[in-house]
Amino acid sequence: MHRTFLRRAPRASRRLLATSFAGLLGIAVLAATGALPAGASSTTTQPVNLSGVTLNVADQLKEYQTAFQAAGVANTPYKISWSNFIGGPPIIAAESGGSVDLGSMAETPTIFAQSAGDPVKVVSVSEGLNPATSSPYAIVVPQNSPIKTLAQLKGHSIAVQLGTVEQYVLVRLLQKAGLSYNSVTIDNLPITTGETALESGSVDAYVTSYPFVSLIEQAGKGKVLATGAGVTLFLGYLTASTAALENPGKAAAIADFVVRFHKAQTYLQDHPALAAQTYATEYGVPLSVAQDTVKHSATKATPINASVIAYQQAEANTLNKLDLIPEKLNVVNIFDTRLNSAVEAYLKSAG
Repeated sequence: MHRTFLRRAPRASRRLLATSFAGLLGIAVLAATGALPAGASSTTTQPVNLSGVTLNVADQLKEYQTAFQAAGVANTPYKISWSNFIGGPPIIAAESGGSVDLGSMAETPTIFAQSAGDPVKVVSVSEGLNPATSSPYAIVVPQNSPIKTLAQLKGHSIAVQLGTVEQYVLVRLLQKAGLSYNSVTIDNLPITTGETALESGSVDAYVTSYPFVSLIEQAGKGKVLATGAGVTLFLGYLTASTAALENPGKAAAIADFVVRFHKAQTYLQDHPALAAQTYATEYGVPLSVAQDTVKHSATKATPINASVIAYQQAEANTLNKLDLIPEKLNVVNIFDTRLNSAVEAYLKSAG
């Protein structure tokens, strides 16, 4: 099992890392408030030359890359090498293998990552604006399916990618209907393959997210049986490899990237028409699909706080009780809260 760098490093090295990272975060806070340009230094911190730094960022469906371009924050003082994935588990694998420094995902993959001992940390969090009434996750059934309620899923086959938040959404919706996780047959399929399985009739239901939900509905190939609204939160994480966090240049770039992303996030929230048009153009989907996706995917920046950690702990406990992870976790160990000050400074400057 891998260990985190704070446990692995000698005590003196841990102090040095903590001091260096604290200095870098001070720079990020000043950059966020406009007091210093990104990459500049205070009088007590040596300059960090970001011009030679390459940050390898794993995106999902080019979401972050598109947001950076649309909001005008893509001109970074370091190079970003973007790669595209579908689902958090392969991003975790890429971070663990060293090909990716930073990646975006929902919360569930980080629980499986911690259970496996993968060398990653959650460094930044976004949360849905209206989780009680809106969710980007849904169980979809064929248009002419006889399944009308969650309870009727018993004994049926459901496509879902294991290790993703869609799996946890399924767990919670089954619980809501009084069904056990073992009362259905799970077909472990990636998101794109799951849609094909639903259309071909090889599965009876499919757990997915927007824009796939909207594409299926608008094509008349399926209908929403239930969503995660009021059942699960909508959390977006940025995770970093511990190797990247140990590298001063990459750590400084990560701090800057987080602030830029939250700026882009806020800008697109304030300009939903621009967000929809941008996504429609980028993904080649109808504008109505993009508008639907923007509507169901609204998020805001938040520091890593007690409520986020408590939600993650409850989720991990549930997965452990279902034997989906083998042991009970103390989830606080997957979070690195040292970027909280940068996020808080940004939120304060943004009003």
